[in-house]
Amino acid sequence: MKSCLFRATSLLVAVMPWSLFAATPEEIVVTAAPLGSVLQPTQILTSDQLLLKNAPTIGETLANEPGLSSTYFGPASSRPIIRGFGGPRITVLSDRTSSLDVSSLSEDHAVTIEMLLVDQVEIIRGPISLLYGSSATGGIINVVDGKIPKAVAEKTFSGGAEVRGDSATDERAVVGRLDGGFGNFAWHLDGYDRSTQNIDIAGFATADPAERPANEVSGVLPNSYSDSDGFSAGASWVGERGYLGAAFSTFNSTYGLPGPAEELPPGEVALFQGPFLDMEQTRVDVRGEYQVANPAIETVKLAIANADYKHTETEATGEVATTWDNNQWQARVEVVHSTLAGFRGAFGVQLDDRDVSAEGEEAFITPTETKAIGVFIAEERAFDWGGISAGARIESLDHDNEFFANYSDNAVSLSAGAGIDTVGNNTIIANVSYAQRNPDTEELYADGLHIATRQFEVGLLAQPGNAATTEDSLSLELGLERSEGTLLWNASVFYYDIADYIYQRDTGAIVDDAPEVFYTQADADFYGAEGAINFPLWKAGTLANNMRIFGDIVRAELKDGSKLPRIPPWRVGGNFVFGPEPWQVGMDVIYHAKQDDISSFQTAAYTMVNLSFLYDLEIAQSNVQLFVRGTNLADENARRSTSFLAEYAPLPGRSLSAGFRASF
Repeated sequence: MKSCLFRATSLLVAVMPWSLFAATPEEIVVTAAPLGSVLQPTQILTSDQLLLKNAPTIGETLANEPGLSSTYFGPASSRPIIRGFGGPRITVLSDRTSSLDVSSLSEDHAVTIEMLLVDQVEIIRGPISLLYGSSATGGIINVVDGKIPKAVAEKTFSGGAEVRGDSATDERAVVGRLDGGFGNFAWHLDGYDRSTQNIDIAGFATADPAERPANEVSGVLPNSYSDSDGFSAGASWVGERGYLGAAFSTFNSTYGLPGPAEELPPGEVALFQGPFLDMEQTRVDVRGEYQVANPAIETVKLAIANADYKHTETEATGEVATTWDNNQWQARVEVVHSTLAGFRGAFGVQLDDRDVSAEGEEAFITPTETKAIGVFIAEERAFDWGGISAGARIESLDHDNEFFANYSDNAVSLSAGAGIDTVGNNTIIANVSYAQRNPDTEELYADGLHIATRQFEVGLLAQPGNAATTEDSLSLELGLERSEGTLLWNASVFYYDIADYIYQRDTGAIVDDAPEVFYTQADADFYGAEGAINFPLWKAGTLANNMRIFGDIVRAELKDGSKLPRIPPWRVGGNFVFGPEPWQVGMDVIYHAKQDDISSFQTAAYTMVNLSFLYDLEIAQSNVQLFVRGTNLADENARRSTSFLAEYAPLPGRSLSAGFRASF
């Protein structure tokens, strides 16, 4: 049969435009999968592919991938959305451990991952994502970097650098990395600095002319600047059977929070453009892997991460309104066992500990300590006709809150899948899973005015006499893919039947001049489809070429027919890339439909047109890549329906970005 790993990498061919000139894709290990492979929808972006997609945030970097969108709280804070699921239902990993930040608690909180340093991004939907916790019911985004070496250095000393700029954001970014080693010792250093100014937009920031301030200027999104920097240092001892390494890293970011300006009290003077967020994180990671000389056990993997995180939210007057602290660690052990009764698999345990608090006059979450322990197992078996997979996870979680009732419950997740090889190099893939998700901190204990979302939010356990329970989801998925040949495709349909779905219900009341919303549990349905097809327009010869057509759609509603907020619209697009090595030209055209089937701000349709150019050359034994990319060439006033700021913060207007990457 075709291996599950090859199935995973074949999906790379179906969705990534810059790697499609080869008839057979290179095999790339899915590091977030315990067995290095998955039997379900997976997308992998390599460092070279990210070169032309890179944005200041992980959300915007991935927003145009099939099935994905982003929260877009301005250009500095944006988290991925998968199939309409966001926030606590999407787990963002840094090399298989949590990003250890508070980005899932509020849309204005950035993910503490710098995309300029990324070697690979893995997007995994479906059952295997549940192995990383009950909060991963929507999927996982695993960001792979090289800060902890996992192999002996190929050279005593090597490195690389990248410089880029952008016209709409006035971005100026530089990143550098050094790698080396001797004998069994390997080391890594990297650092970056990125800044943007208030972004250029098409038209006015405020969508409704009736709400538009008299002094609002067309063509610019006020208070949307950002500055970020950081570095990491890592080292490993690498032996014949594995490695053990550690790394220390920092992430610092200061960025404005766009949106309608607040009226200042009499006598107060604005010292800054508007409110801004100042964030810092220090993080220590440990990774290890050992190949066991045992007939029953193949490999043992270790991942530990600990981070101290803090950010302040400061008003335009310079007054600190809220201070967030998040002290968190996570430890994970995976054991891969040899084939037993035809099954090869992995099992393990994951420990989580988190102490999060927000203090100040605008704090809306009360201090909470969270502890969780989860055990998991994943198995797969190959047959002549294809293969099957199965997985399970049991998680025990406790939330200990200072002011409201504590929460303690277990969450059970089960999954099964099959891949059936058929004629014409086609594979039918079916997955089914049952997943329970424990409520997250803000869903339980929010209790106050949330300035970022402009709502007065009340959590499940902050409501007098209310209770909370797990969110239970039954999901079904059926897909078809062709991974070999000139014509390649993948398509899937999915359905999520969710009991006790947690959402924000508008009570109709106004509290502190903001609409009051209660976190509420009710049954809901999510369903949709996504797919892509790849083919050359002409026989390659000396001018390689590839055409990709893709589309996705998701619908979400409560069982009683009520609409849910911030769901992405359907979209369809095409990408064409051609050129003989060493240069390539690409063009994207993506149509986003209007979104009027949601309970939040409804958005108009728009079309994104992008054009890219990439040139590779060798200079003095160094590889240099020159790139130019034009985005939103039609200068659309585009707004994401998935954003809390859709009414006030459109996407950047017409833009030209350029830069180079060099490695030696």
